[in-house]
Amino acid sequence: MKKEIIWSSPAATASALDNTFPDVETAGPYAFVKQGRIIVRHQPEGPYPVVVPCPGVRLTVNGRECTQPTPVSMEDAIRVETVEERREGNWSISISPDGLQAVLRMQPVIIIHRELPDLLPSRILQFKVVEWEERLPPLTWDELLQELTRLGINYGVDWEACFRGVTSCTEEEVVIARGIPVEPGKDGRVELLFSSNPKVPVLAGKDEAVDFRERYVFTSVEAGDVLAIKHPPEPGRPGTSVKGEVIVPPSPRDFILSAGEGVVLTGDGNRAVAARPGRPVASRWRNLVKVSVLPELVHEGDVDLASGNITFKGDILIAGNVAEGMVVEAGGNVRVGGLVSGARVHATGSVLVGRNILSSMVIAGGLPSFSQVILPQIHALAAGLQEMIMAIRQLMDQPAFKQGDLKHGIGPLLVLLLERKFRHLPAAASTFKKQVETMPPGMADEGLEEFIREVERVLVRSPLAVRDLQELETLARRAGEWEQAFAFQQSAESDVVASSIHNSTVIATGNVRVVGSGCYNSRIHAGKKVTVSGVFRGGEIQAGGDVHVGELGSRSGVTTRVVTGPKAVVTVGHAFENVTIVIGDQVYRFKREEKGIRLWLDKEGNLSKV
Repeated sequence: MKKEIIWSSPAATASALDNTFPDVETAGPYAFVKQGRIIVRHQPEGPYPVVVPCPGVRLTVNGRECTQPTPVSMEDAIRVETVEERREGNWSISISPDGLQAVLRMQPVIIIHRELPDLLPSRILQFKVVEWEERLPPLTWDELLQELTRLGINYGVDWEACFRGVTSCTEEEVVIARGIPVEPGKDGRVELLFSSNPKVPVLAGKDEAVDFRERYVFTSVEAGDVLAIKHPPEPGRPGTSVKGEVIVPPSPRDFILSAGEGVVLTGDGNRAVAARPGRPVASRWRNLVKVSVLPELVHEGDVDLASGNITFKGDILIAGNVAEGMVVEAGGNVRVGGLVSGARVHATGSVLVGRNILSSMVIAGGLPSFSQVILPQIHALAAGLQEMIMAIRQLMDQPAFKQGDLKHGIGPLLVLLLERKFRHLPAAASTFKKQVETMPPGMADEGLEEFIREVERVLVRSPLAVRDLQELETLARRAGEWEQAFAFQQSAESDVVASSIHNSTVIATGNVRVVGSGCYNSRIHAGKKVTVSGVFRGGEIQAGGDVHVGELGSRSGVTTRVVTGPKAVVTVGHAFENVTIVIGDQVYRFKREEKGIRLWLDKEGNLSKV
């Protein structure tokens, strides 16, 4: 848009505004703007005033547009137009990713109006404009309704907000429709009614008398006690999108309560009840929680030739010593009131030795690292067998399938599936067998060996001889049970606590703590931390976590070594020459005695020491 200001004839202007003109002879040539008119005055022979255009003004002199300073005379036809600027607005409606909101975004139409104000007489007249903005809504009501229809927005429309949107002259966002959000359900859970802490207590100081019967008491239950309650999941409520579509809430997670040894489930499967007295334990893998009651075997005297070796699936309490050549194996924890000398102690749980470990091997846990290797194969077998059973059922339900073709058994169908769709199962069975054969002696259960023989028969040696689907279903169920067994072993973290260790090997999947005088010529392997309050002289510590040693090495320079992971911190009160500490791939060797040492790797992987 343009607003035009035209210079009128000199005679008419002079008669109307004569009293306002300055004297040309004294003031010289000039031009000015008065009440929207441009007045030019000068002597007939000159000189002439000059007008200077500015942005927003279009100056035309005698039909020619001028953009630079231009001399003008009283005889010229001068035309001045102020130019109005229009900036188009825009708008859009978007639906949020969850479908619960429709948002109107607007930028208004902006019109910049310009006007030429009165300007005082000047020989060089510099034009100036006065500007102001006018803002208009970028859309109409009809346009909004058409867009709502195009996008399918028909639920939860806020018509008042829509009206504000179509009348708004500011840049803003307006929520014009809201859906109803889903109400998520509650996951199921298993509530344990006993303490689930499996860790053994810390030993008292070496000068403090220890009563093992009173100080180290594990949680115990009686037959009939309720151990766990399964709370079923609660479904959520669906929501509605701004398009009127139903939003289905995610399915809540459910848990399975499983009864281990010494535990039975109520008829509805929602409560686990102790079937015998003992120590309650719970293991979880994925959405399965297994509750068991482990009994405790109390051996009042020494484990020696008179008693024989002790093997027990639960906890073992030995009041005396474990003598030379003897073996103690437990499915739970082992507590020894005296010392372990020249013997082997292996517990699935933790091992607590009240006095010293001498020339012995003590293992707490042990299976988890093996389980990490073997679990993928047993999972492949369990899942593959279930898929094969489903495939056989689907084939047998097909109208074109002739039941008479399998009158001698499902063997031919099984062979066909193993050759085409399930070729990985025989390979998984062979790998699983090889892995079990590498287990340490005595660790492979007889039931596991029998299960492997049955897997080989069905999947490798004689699949053609399989008679019915029940054989496969039984094998799949057993594979699932073994998968659960290995999965529960994998999560165990077992500790070893002792007063001192001499010429021995100690292995723990959790922490190792030596609270007495220390360790001599021994090897310690821990999945977590190692703490030696006294000395560690001769041998090696391997730890997955931090290591703290009071005194490391000896003045005689006996070889002593500590190996940890890259995130560990090694703290040594007093280190001697010829001691080596390895953190990650960095090695530090002591060339002289040092005290108060702390070693770790910084963010760049460099060894730091204070």
